[in-house]
Amino acid sequence: MTEYRTIAGRTRSEYIVKKSRFITTLQPVDSLEEGLKIVAEVRKEFSDATHNCYAIVGLPESNEQKCSDDGEPGGTAGQPMFQVLRKNGLFGVVAVVTRYFGGIKLGAGGLVSAYAKAVTEGLMQAESVTMRDSVVLEAELGYDAYQNLMRYVSANKLKVLDTRYGDSVALTLAVPVEHRLRTEGAIAELTAGEACIRFLKQTYIQYREV
Repeated sequence: MTEYRTIAGRTRSEYIVKKSRFITTLQPVDSLEEGLKIVAEVRKEFSDATHNCYAIVGLPESNEQKCSDDGEPGGTAGQPMFQVLRKNGLFGVVAVVTRYFGGIKLGAGGLVSAYAKAVTEGLMQAESVTMRDSVVLEAELGYDAYQNLMRYVSANKLKVLDTRYGDSVALTLAVPVEHRLRTEGAIAELTAGEACIRFLKQTYIQYREV
């Protein structure tokens, strides 16, 4: 997979149904292990809650996933939460829904609906981003050539990760893997071969959806 959708950062929302409070914590994660650490942190924060249910969807290549009803009737919390994440096409996300029981039982169907809606409400407040399989390149060049290159970077919506100024300019760029050769060729042409291009790594990079 060359790209996947996730959320930009941690969000928290609250939803109330029949006096029960459902507090949703959403956070992007890189692994199941990281997701479980977030769950532990939320459980510690809301240690007096009736339930802290969760669903974790790992990165596409990992096939990692896990959910928990945390004492709610089987299949009424974690799985509905997980399904909301998947229906939204998200990967690399942990959702924790903390419930404070309000004294009125919701029944199995009511619980399924409540936990699913709690995650849905949380996602409405979260910013979606696209993580694209990218190469990170560093181009070292003179100041005149740098101005030419920045016009290309802006026109092609490449992502600048870092810029260091000295006797020359060192520009660190994230480039989608499918555009690597074209970008390296453009850098060489725009700088008249002056730029020294170094490959740093290949990784997923965040690009905000527009």
